Amino acid sequence: MIDFHMLKKILLIFIWSCFFIDPCIAGIVDGIVLSEKGPLPEAVVLAYPDYDSFAADKKAIGSQPLEKPGQFHMELPPGEYFFVAKGRQNGQDFFSYHGLNPISISDSYKWLPFFALEADQILCSDGPQGIGGQVFYKDESLDSGVVSVYDAQEMRFRGMGLLTSSLDEQGRFWFDLDPGTYVFIARKRQDGAGIGPVRKGDLFCYHSTNPVDIDTAQSCRITISCYPRDNIEAFLMPEADDPRGRRQETRRSASHWNTEALEAANGPPPDGMPLGTIISGKVTDVNGEPVKSIFVTAYPGDNFPLFQMHIIRQKTGSMALTDDAGQFRLELDNGGLYYLVAREKVGEAPVRFEQYGLYEGNVNHSIKLETGMQVTDVHIRVEPIMP
Repeated sequence: MIDFHMLKKILLIFIWSCFFIDPCIAGIVDGIVLSEKGPLPEAVVLAYPDYDSFAADKKAIGSQPLEKPGQFHMELPPGEYFFVAKGRQNGQDFFSYHGLNPISISDSYKWLPFFALEADQILCSDGPQGIGGQVFYKDESLDSGVVSVYDAQEMRFRGMGLLTSSLDEQGRFWFDLDPGTYVFIARKRQDGAGIGPVRKGDLFCYHSTNPVDIDTAQSCRITISCYPRDNIEAFLMPEADDPRGRRQETRRSASHWNTEALEAANGPPPDGMPLGTIISGKVTDVNGEPVKSIFVTAYPGDNFPLFQMHIIRQKTGSMALTDDAGQFRLELDNGGLYYLVAREKVGEAPVRFEQYGLYEGNVNHSIKLETGMQVTDVHIRVEPIMP
């Protein structure tokens, strides 16, 4: 005989738990963890609710392995998560920090690939306070690109951060830093831009021991390894086990959609979408010759109606690198007043003999735009800073 009173109580407890304890609707996340040799067996993917939890290795939700090597499955309550993958192969630790972090999970399906690399190294000792190192891709040092320093409390590591520096021809860099906890990320974009979204094939380079503590009178050296965003062909070795022939087409589509939807914000808009707020133009030297590979930055000026030199110490994600013809294109989130600066370095005070110039279209070196407005044919002239 059915006890309807007891059945009603069980049903009420179930409904209450769904709404107030643990969400009954979970986001499904599947994917694969790859090393350069192919799927990484027994790898685990961890989802953290925030970056502090990742740094402390707490509150992680782990993945479940699927039948095929390297593949995983997760069911997560809706929310934002920082995803990392860890594994071990031939006695070596492997690590991957997903370049889209933090990733929003809803009740829709996601497929996430992880490109795992051998864990990076860090060595600290007494010496000049700060940190330096070298950036590598496939055991070769990068001959260009940028590395950015972020405060570990920022959570979203986008734009130029606290400091951004160009890599030299051997992929080397150095930062003088106050004591604190920092995150280091390097990037190399195929279009040569210094700042902007990382697209398919661009190199994303996250130091695996992030966040890094810098202590007083302590000098640290790190290596940072890179992988090509969403480009399995470039990542895998020629003799590697390529899993794509066994992957469901719907999962491949989900992977590409996730990447394009989240990382193409500054690229060409989809059909029917309005164009963004854009400043474009050209940088030349004093002789009118185009200057390539120089940073052009738009600094928000709504809070600074008159230009002052300290403005260039602000953080901004509106930065581009000139092409071989000296052309640049800046895509802004919103309209407003912007100060335009062209220079060789970013994230530090101007240095002697650096190519440097301000927009001279008016005495305030600024451009004011409405949201959605496009200003073209902007000209900035640079010349070396003299003593």
